[in-house]
Order: sequence, then structure tokens, then C-alpha cells
Amino acid sequence: MGNLFLILFFSSFVSEDLTCISAGILANENKLSLLFAILFTGIGIFIGDLGLYGVGYYFKSIFQKWNPIQRYENSLTNHSIFKKWQDHFVWSIFVSRFLPGTRLPLYLLSGYFRMPFLIFTSISFLAVSLWTSAFVSFVFLYGKWVSKYFTHQSFVLWAILVGLSFYFCYQSILILIFPEKRKKLGLFLLKYSKLEFWPSVLFYLPLVPYLIYLSLRHRGIRYLTTTNPGIFASGIAGESKSEILALIPKPFVAKYLLLKKQEGSKDKKVQIWMKQNQLRFPIIAKPDIGERGLLVHKILNQNELSNLFQSYPMDWLLQEYVKGPFEVGVFYFRRPQEKSGQLFSITEKVFPKLTGDGIATIETLLRNHPRYRFQFETHKRHNHFQLQRIIPNGETVSIGSIGNHIQGCLFQDGEFYRTKNLERKIVKIGDATKGFYFGRFDIRFSNQKDFLNGNNFKIIELNGVTSESTNLYDPKFSILQSYSILYKQWKLIYEIGVANFRNGQNLTPYRTLFQLLSDHKKYRRTFTLTEKNL
Repeated sequence: MGNLFLILFFSSFVSEDLTCISAGILANENKLSLLFAILFTGIGIFIGDLGLYGVGYYFKSIFQKWNPIQRYENSLTNHSIFKKWQDHFVWSIFVSRFLPGTRLPLYLLSGYFRMPFLIFTSISFLAVSLWTSAFVSFVFLYGKWVSKYFTHQSFVLWAILVGLSFYFCYQSILILIFPEKRKKLGLFLLKYSKLEFWPSVLFYLPLVPYLIYLSLRHRGIRYLTTTNPGIFASGIAGESKSEILALIPKPFVAKYLLLKKQEGSKDKKVQIWMKQNQLRFPIIAKPDIGERGLLVHKILNQNELSNLFQSYPMDWLLQEYVKGPFEVGVFYFRRPQEKSGQLFSITEKVFPKLTGDGIATIETLLRNHPRYRFQFETHKRHNHFQLQRIIPNGETVSIGSIGNHIQGCLFQDGEFYRTKNLERKIVKIGDATKGFYFGRFDIRFSNQKDFLNGNNFKIIELNGVTSESTNLYDPKFSILQSYSILYKQWKLIYEIGVANFRNGQNLTPYRTLFQLLSDHKKYRRTFTLTEKNL
């Protein structure tokens, strides 16, 4: 019984619903009495509630050191909703136990704002007792009912049947009862109908058979590492952005500064760099090793920069903020046997904007926007300081300025930018970039006419072999069109890699390649989790 107690107790910290279902199944099979099933589960859930209060209580002193948090706290405490919550604190804590999605923020806020602990404890205990007793008992009775129609010899199979079927029925009831649940389900289904919002695992799944075919045809996969000899492992992973930028002819590159993790006096070095280059805030900060917009920040002042260095101990690449407002991704390739390269594609990056109606807040406009609602959390994070702002009727405001799809930017096919002058200039830059045969230039500019003539633009990044021809994310393209672009891109990668290998480039050893990918995965996971927790 002691082991079952520990299992139910600690599993309640992971998922209360699944723990209650497991407890009911164990009671139904007489592996635990119903009373103890309720008791063990209830203790874990109750301690978890107290833990949330404690987290909010403890971290207040830490969060209050950040100016953005202080501003947000002041705004919240002066809001009428906050005062209503204080007046109905007891009722809100009790009801939140029965309303999915409300418990976590309310319990954390209870600790953060030092709400009466004894009142919180007693109400939480009462709510947990009622909730756990009802939930576990329902599972217990449901199991008895299923047993009448399904005789079993394997406890594991029976437990899976009862657990999954009950959980499905439970979630279905919640969806029927709560409009917000129905809205989330509809949004989820609609999101997965749009290729540009697919998770990467799903998106790249159809590519796997083609990569296997290419590897078999060319008798190896490591040709990926010889596609761009001038870039570490061709840009598969772990490549330094600053080292890549150093390969490009300097006049076309946005000014940048590399700050190593171990360097001291970072703030002073930044000030000197900005003064020497006549730069002012904002500037862009991005990890020197990273991809897909990982931890990219638009820094508005010195305090934000200092907080960034403190929060993320890593090598940072600081870059002048090229105002734009235009940004494109120009995909270049050159076969080794050819003297000059070509432009594979041009992608227009459309930065997110909102137009006000004089009534709704930015948060409400984001939730109801036909596109931005799919990336609501991203836009919410970027605009946390103005979520409650009401935009005047007809006025348009920018809500994002980082040219990355994950950061909320819209990618559209930009073939209308292709002119002879522009193509000649970009190809010349690509040809002059040492050891570079395949990848994407990310470019910003302020005047479209100048850009079409191949003038007055800055390259802010160059991505190697794992970069994408981002026009494939254009919502106007069919799934077949998008995958056709992706397949052509990977065919070129192998062709160029094989040609470079035959010209004497060495393949990266398998052991080194696997270690590189493993290290980069750990690196990315560490800082992704850190970003989510801050």
C-alpha cells in the first residue's frame, strides 16, 4: 500500500485527472480500497495546491526586481477585475477547482499577492475533498459498469480500456459544458488544417521517405556536411552566426558584435561598440548558436540587455536594428561546377499588425484575429506590456518586428521582387561568400525601389544547409506545391554535397555528426525551457 500511496501522490503533480482515473481503476480491481484511493489522491492534489501558493509567494521577491513585472503588477492591482477577485476570493478558489484552466493562475496569484493562507488552505481542502471523492468514485462506478460487458484476464488491457474510454467521455463532457473548451478544440482542428502551423515533427514526416531515397541513391547521408565547406558542418547544427556573417562581403552585412559567455564587462563593451558604430537602441540580440527564432529579442534599453545576459549565460550576437520595414529571405545556390549561382526563391516577410476598432483591447483582437489566434501565446509574450491597450478605431499598430515564422511573421512568395539588377547583386554576394553554395540570406531594407535595383539593403543573417526556402509556408500554396519546393531543395543539397565531396571535401565522421546533433538538441532544450519558465 505504501508504494501505491507514493505513486498516486507524486503522479498527482503531473496530471490530477489521470491520477484520479488511475485511483478509481485500482479501487475497482480491489488493489486499493475506494476510501484509500480517494485519500491518497486527495493528499497529493492538496499538497500540490499548497505548492502553487508557495511558488507564487516565494517568487514575488524575485519577479519584483524586473521593471516589466512591476509595471504589469501595478496595472493588474489597479484593474477592477483584480478588486472583484479580492472581494470574492473564497468563492473564486472553491469554484476554480471545478473549472478547467483557472486553478493554476489563481493559486499562483493567491501566493504572489499574499492572500490569507489559512483561508486559502481551508477552502482548497474542502474543494479537493469534494472533487477527488466525486471523480475517483465516478471512475470506480464506471469500471464496475464496464466489467458487466467486458470480461478480462489482463489487468493492464482492462485498465487501458477503462482509463482511455473514461477520459474520452470526461473530456467530451467538458467540451459540451464549457464554450472555451469548444473554442480551443475548433481552433486546434482548424490550425492543423493549415500546413504553415503544423508542428515540425508532422511537417517533416513526408520528407523522410524522400531523404531515405536520396541517401540510398547517393550511397550516404553525410554529403549534407560537404554542401557548404565554409560553414561548420555545412550549417546542420551548432554553427556560429558570427562566423558565417564574417564570410560575407562586409559592406552588405548589418553591424554586429559577438559577446562570449565568459567575457566580462559586457555592458561596457556594448556601449563602446554602439558608440563606435553610431548605433542607438533598439538593437537585436540573438544566440550566436541557434535557429528558428530561438531566444531572439528586440532590446529597447540597457537594462533589458543586462537582464538578458544575466538570464541566459551563453554566447550572444548583438546586431544593429535595421528598421526596414521590409524583410525578405533570398534563397541562393550554386553548383560547384558552375562559375555563378542562382536564386532559388524569394520570400516576403509580412510583420504582424493590428487595426483597432476603438473598443477591443489588443488581447481581445489577438484572440479573435483569423491568423494571430493560432500563435496567440507568441504574440501575447511580445506584447505583454500593452495587452490591455485599446487601439483607436482605424489606427494600425505593429505587434511584432522579428522576421521569423515562429515569432508570428507571415511568409509569402516574393517572386515579384526578382529583377535582373537584384538577382545580379545577390548572386555576386553569394559567389563571393567563401565556401558557401546553398542557403538563405535574410535581408532588410527600407525602400522597395532601391532594393529592386539591388541597392541599400543589409544582410542580417545567412543560414546554411538546414535553412528553408520559406516561401513554401505561403498560405496560398497548396500542400503539394509546398512539398514540391521542399523536395527540390533537398535534391540540390545532395547534388551539391556529392559534387564537393568529389572535389576533395572531407565528410564529417558519423560519430562527430551524431555528437553534434545530440549536443545541439541538449543546448536548444535547455534554453527553450529557460525561456518558458521566465
